[in-house]
Amino acid sequence: MIDNAFASQIRERYPEGLTGIFAIGGTRTTYILEHNRHAADPGHIEDFADQGKFLLTRYLQLIQMFFELGGQNMILTAFSFRGFHNRGDEYQALAMQELVRIVGDEAQAFYREHGIDPYFVGIDTLSLLPEGSPAQQAGKILEAFQQSWNYTEGRRKLVWEVASMPLHTFWKVYASISEQDRFAFEAQVESMSNLEDIYRLYYKTFSQAIYGTEIPMPHFYLGTNKSGDLKWRSPMPLALSGGDYLRLFYTPYPTLFITAETMHSILEDLAFKDRFYSAKTDYASQYTPDLVQAEYDRVMALSADPQTTLGFSRKVKAPAEQSTD
Repeated sequence: MIDNAFASQIRERYPEGLTGIFAIGGTRTTYILEHNRHAADPGHIEDFADQGKFLLTRYLQLIQMFFELGGQNMILTAFSFRGFHNRGDEYQALAMQELVRIVGDEAQAFYREHGIDPYFVGIDTLSLLPEGSPAQQAGKILEAFQQSWNYTEGRRKLVWEVASMPLHTFWKVYASISEQDRFAFEAQVESMSNLEDIYRLYYKTFSQAIYGTEIPMPHFYLGTNKSGDLKWRSPMPLALSGGDYLRLFYTPYPTLFITAETMHSILEDLAFKDRFYSAKTDYASQYTPDLVQAEYDRVMALSADPQTTLGFSRKVKAPAEQSTD
């Protein structure tokens, strides 16, 4: 669904470039639901290469969807460093083999067709792993690709986040700053008195060094709540921005099932919908007696029911099991 008028409105609303964080969740589940639901053991993935091809297609569809609706910068979580210790060696090898598809021929053709410059953040952690390991080899492939790609000002930016460990990267960035540049930066900070300006200076300085390009402070985060327990995944942009300027959105299903209509609704709510908010001392003139009573009744009804609390974990149940509850 291409909506050129809406995309123009988004670009006008965010002249710095609408920037979103996409923490993709439920990729294995997505493949199982789409391809394996009629198998005797639906949860068993027989062909990981087929899964890799399928997931790349779905990733590219999501990327195209966001950019066609007016997005300019996209931070996309591809793999977590936790995946190297909680899913076993076999998974690591298979995952790294499929990960490099994001710089394969199909992905490169997609980037060129849609005017996208791909960047990679977090791959510095892969060099910490054993020499010759699948993860380290994947990191070298991504790094070599980034060094050879012809980056051009004004293109859309896609940041793939791969196994980032912000504290490690921050340490490396700080260690690489010369004493002269550090004194100059500290002097600039000391000359400022507005905390907002100081924070944005820190963000701009560190984010540019880490991303390798200028990425505005993200405007929103899209994650998945398919298992009920709300997660906040995408370490680097969250560590850099502190999350203070983010609107959070969660789909109750694996992220890659999102439709263009839902993406449109998310961006519309983010950019154009009024919220109940006050930047003053209180909410004077915003409540009426009827409104405050209705809100009180709503709050008390929700408070009386523990199941209205977000974040409870959920386990999938078969229809027969659900009917016995």
